[in-house]
Amino acid sequence: MEENSRTNNNKFGLSFLRVLATFSIVVIHVSGSIVNDYDNANLFNWNIANIFDAFSRYAVPMFFMISGALLLNKEYSLNVFLNKRVKKIMFPFLFWSIIYSLLNRYVFNSESLNIEKNIKDVFYGSEYHLWFIYTLLGVYLITPILNKWVKSCSKVEIRYFLVIWFITLIISIPGLNIYFPKINLVYFSGYVGYFVLGYYLYYWTTSNKWLALGFILSGGLVTVFGTAFYTVKESAFYYYFYEYLNLNTCLVSIGVFILFNKLKGVNQSFDTLINKISVQTFGVFLIHPLVLKLFLLLKINVVITNSLIYIPMVTILCFLVSYFSILGLKYLRFGNYIS
Repeated sequence: MEENSRTNNNKFGLSFLRVLATFSIVVIHVSGSIVNDYDNANLFNWNIANIFDAFSRYAVPMFFMISGALLLNKEYSLNVFLNKRVKKIMFPFLFWSIIYSLLNRYVFNSESLNIEKNIKDVFYGSEYHLWFIYTLLGVYLITPILNKWVKSCSKVEIRYFLVIWFITLIISIPGLNIYFPKINLVYFSGYVGYFVLGYYLYYWTTSNKWLALGFILSGGLVTVFGTAFYTVKESAFYYYFYEYLNLNTCLVSIGVFILFNKLKGVNQSFDTLINKISVQTFGVFLIHPLVLKLFLLLKINVVITNSLIYIPMVTILCFLVSYFSILGLKYLRFGNYIS
């Protein structure tokens, strides 16, 4: 499964993964409204939503892994990196943070104008999905340091870091931490692990379809059945198995990445389509909750009550509407800065 090279010029697989992960983010947010409402949901619909959501949890880790594959082991100065990367996400992020703050307070709710609350929204998150941007910014700030470290590390040293990071995931399992010594592993924890993992898998491993499928199935099934079992036991939605920083989600993320990161082009039409969509995925990520809010106002969830139909259909519609909305915004004078 291993390669001994730090060169990989195939970017199509990463573009495909970016599109797939963005689509899966929409799946999470469509199915999430059902799985979080266990008390009121029909049992069949809840279980279907649980399956969709559980096998899509890899999406957030995948964004960090793709970034690690693209940004580590590269030549760039600190100033160039910060200007290029941070600016690239800051303008759209600030724009949509303000938009969500205004809409949530003054359109979807009838609050009185309060600029202080709007500023706090921008600082701490005006919509549920924007936590990811704050976390990504934190990882970006340390990326120039990580890049220097990775370039000077051997494969064994990177494995050393990842092994300890995996231990932090194991320790997070409820009840297991009492069996480990109280060593502070905070420097090896968090989403930076996915960042380094993406780099390692991209440059040091080859595709292994059966191993990848084994990781996806084992991690996904643990998420599905673990969530279902403890939700029934607690008579309330049990979130632990949905966490992004746990072992089962990590296994699915590794499996999906291994399966597709070396993907070569299929044909010219498909490759062009994927590359076009890939360029707009950040905008799709930012705007899709607004599209879902509009769908709720149209009461699509009332018209279609079967999760097996509702989740795929609404996900596809939301993704397409979001994609074409972002394309439309690009035609505005400052469209590239907000999408």
